Amino acid sequence: MKHAHVVLLFALAAGFAGCGGCGSTQQVGSIKEIASESIEKKGDTWTVNITSRIDAPPDKVFEAWSQPERAKELAPDNVLKSELVSHDGNTKVVDLVGKLDVLPPGFKVQNLRNEWKFYPEEKRFTSRSVDFKLADLNAEYKLAPTPDGKGTIVTFTQTSKDKSPMLVDSLQKGALRETYVRQVQMVNKALGLNDAAKPAS
Repeated sequence: MKHAHVVLLFALAAGFAGCGGCGSTQQVGSIKEIASESIEKKGDTWTVNITSRIDAPPDKVFEAWSQPERAKELAPDNVLKSELVSHDGNTKVVDLVGKLDVLPPGFKVQNLRNEWKFYPEEKRFTSRSVDFKLADLNAEYKLAPTPDGKGTIVTFTQTSKDKSPMLVDSLQKGALRETYVRQVQMVNKALGLNDAAKPAS
């Protein structure tokens, strides 16, 4: 099995991305990596919106986030194996074996193949699952400078269409949060930042 993703853990969450509080929008003040989140369910598809702030300019954040093959290096406790399958122009395909402690036995370890497309001029990138047994995932990240130009506001949107029976809502939401927080932590680590992301302003 081959698998990779620096930021790729988020996709695992997308597979579990649950409703817990379907249709709600809330500020997540107690989680410094997340400024706000909204999770809605329609039928078998979840729509997720999350914002956060990283204390580095968009160019640096984009560079750090565009190296999903470094996942195991940056989060060895949560990424058991990562591997770059192909790199063609602005597209990378990466495989990952990831672990989410918030999930129950039998679900903690998941395999995922993801395709990433990077658009440096737009400070934007997308990802989609190529091979993931739990869900079809599609996500987009947009990076924008903070008013002072020293930080980055990350806007993350994602849809997750269930392919098999999911976990209870609270666990799905917990998995979504954990994976997004871990991505931001990995990016901060890659940037050499000690503090995690701050609420967007």
